[in-house]
Amino acid sequence: MTLPRMMMVGFLAGAAFPAAAEDLQYVETALLADLAPPAAETFFGTVVAKERTGLSYTAGGCITEVSTDALRSQRASAGQVLVRLDDRRAQLALRTARARLAELEGLVEERDLGIASAIADGERRQAELEFVTREHQRNSVMLGRGLINETTMDVVERRFMDAGFAADRAQEAIISARAAKRRAEIARDIGALEVDNAELTAELLVLRAPYDGVLVDFDAAVGDCVQNGGEAAQLYAPAEKSVETFFLVSRLSAMGPSGIGTGQPVGFTRVNGDVCGGTVRWVDTEADLETQYVKATLDVDGACASRLFLNEAVEVTAGHTGDGVYHVPEAAVEGEAVLSLVGQGDTVSLTPVEVLDVQGGIAAIRYTGEAALHVLLDGDASEGTRVSRVPPQG
Repeated sequence: MTLPRMMMVGFLAGAAFPAAAEDLQYVETALLADLAPPAAETFFGTVVAKERTGLSYTAGGCITEVSTDALRSQRASAGQVLVRLDDRRAQLALRTARARLAELEGLVEERDLGIASAIADGERRQAELEFVTREHQRNSVMLGRGLINETTMDVVERRFMDAGFAADRAQEAIISARAAKRRAEIARDIGALEVDNAELTAELLVLRAPYDGVLVDFDAAVGDCVQNGGEAAQLYAPAEKSVETFFLVSRLSAMGPSGIGTGQPVGFTRVNGDVCGGTVRWVDTEADLETQYVKATLDVDGACASRLFLNEAVEVTAGHTGDGVYHVPEAAVEGEAVLSLVGQGDTVSLTPVEVLDVQGGIAAIRYTGEAALHVLLDGDASEGTRVSRVPPQG
């Protein structure tokens, strides 16, 4: 499909049987009025939401709050609370989980202090061990020189061994304190997960609108008790609507701009005369055996869709037809011009037209001028050239 563009079209007018002349170029023409497409067929369709989102309860319970604005207007905004179920138990569980998490976070801080204390004790024990080690070395020298007896040396050695054992226990205490902190951190993380779970459980008792849209069948009331999975309403975007209709097989299989296919433009006319545009989004692959109609879905332009009502009946026109529309051979618009002959002298003139579409060798053009002109189908002639529509003799 080609986008509409302004092109030059040429038309032929003049006497019905102009005088042939040997020095004039013969051209093949067709009466413009004969190239008008068949009258536009009108189909009828029903406006539907392009997509509907079901809003269901994610938990069972009794309703304690309903949005009065949503009930009154049947419209919702993204994130708006529509219904809230009784959440007293859920809120109590959430507060308990948060308090437990705070306690576990305090335990982690306590374990940090335990590690700091163990490290400080380890440093003291290490310093004491170093002092006793030096004392042991001095006494060993003195024992070798006979300055002290073995009984005194036994006391020094006992102090040396006790200091070493104390230093080892201090290092073990540090390792144990760090392990206790890791266990406290794991417990804190579990507590955080319990808080998340409690928040999720509380959120399940709240029904929110996922996006801006129009509510359908929303009639919740305070005091009603609902089941998990029960449908509360349906939601659709007002600017996203479609029209469901049926086309004849003959129109779907037609060649050229008069045919109907996916992606082609269509028009909708409401009972008040309002006209909307759209495109063919989907065409079924099966026709009704008796009527030979095929179901199709047509998307409505967003600017117009919000004005339409669901289940509204509209007239559907498809294909490039209507007043001022003509289907001419594609060759007639090659070179961005369709030639025409005007005046008594069969003179070519170039006339601007709007090319709507080109398919299957046929171009749909829009021209609002006189329809009693002749279109130049082949040949090449410039503005003001005189040509002949009478075939040469012999």
